[in-house]
Amino acid sequence: MHRRIVLTLCFLLTPAALAAQDRTVTVTASRAATVAPDQTIVTVSVFTPATASRDEVLAALQGSPITLANFTSVYTTSSYNAAIRATEEQLAWTFTLTVPFSSMQATTSQLTGLQLAMTKAGKGMSLSFSLRGTQTSAQALAGQNCSAADLIADARTQAQKIAAAAGLSVGPVVAASGTSVVTPPTGGFSSGTYQPSCTITVKFALLGL
Repeated sequence: MHRRIVLTLCFLLTPAALAAQDRTVTVTASRAATVAPDQTIVTVSVFTPATASRDEVLAALQGSPITLANFTSVYTTSSYNAAIRATEEQLAWTFTLTVPFSSMQATTSQLTGLQLAMTKAGKGMSLSFSLRGTQTSAQALAGQNCSAADLIADARTQAQKIAAAAGLSVGPVVAASGTSVVTPPTGGFSSGTYQPSCTITVKFALLGL
């Protein structure tokens, strides 16, 4: 996975920050790492006679990647049956799969084979599936934990520029606080990339004069 690191530095500096009685400078440093989605969300719907049970549906799905853990909902729908020339009620059983990009082709082949198998079985069941969106996996985000040392180094670099303008130098860290965002957006689905971000605010002592 290619990573593009975007570094954003900003600073908060008040006249008091350089005053003799306060000999400190406060800097805020932020980093954002672009993390591309690596999973596809697939919605699978199984249509059955109104009398079918969940166990019957799961039995028809045996051998596929769909299990009870993927079950999302069931609702009543209706469709026209050309054989009897009438509209009949059906149950629509919905399942949600999270599939890595690397396994998408194999999963699509499995689901297509399952469609044909249900039609040949002649039990009044049918299957359809569609791509709902993409998301970034927990594994991909796990590698995006922020390095406090790197952020402090970024802050120190900016603080040194500010201090040099006043004829001073940067000393040790007096205080630091920060935030880290490494979770997907609400709902977990997106069509593009996700950018976890980290921010740290550091107060440095000023030396000289």
